[in-house]
Amino acid sequence: MAKKQRTEGQAKRDLVKFCAFVALIVAAFTFTFGGLFSGSLAGRILDLVAKIALLIAIAFPAYNFSRGCKTVWRVIFWIALVIYVLGCVLGMLQINIG
Repeated sequence: MAKKQRTEGQAKRDLVKFCAFVALIVAAFTFTFGGLFSGSLAGRILDLVAKIALLIAIAFPAYNFSRGCKTVWRVIFWIALVIYVLGCVLGMLQINIG
């Protein structure tokens, strides 16, 4: 019996599906028990893990969609991706203004 081989595209889709699953589980957990962890290091780490998993789960399909569009949509995709990543990073910093 021949071995079934996976392509690179299948492996990437599996990663996207896994990250979507992790983002859903962590987001559901933080929505349910968010009050217990608000302001703590554990709460911030769980929030960051959920944001990164969500980023991976939406970035690959959005990139594949934008590749088939005009240049302006690809530029919008990259700008939105950079803003999301900066929001995740800056959201973890403790910045007090005022």
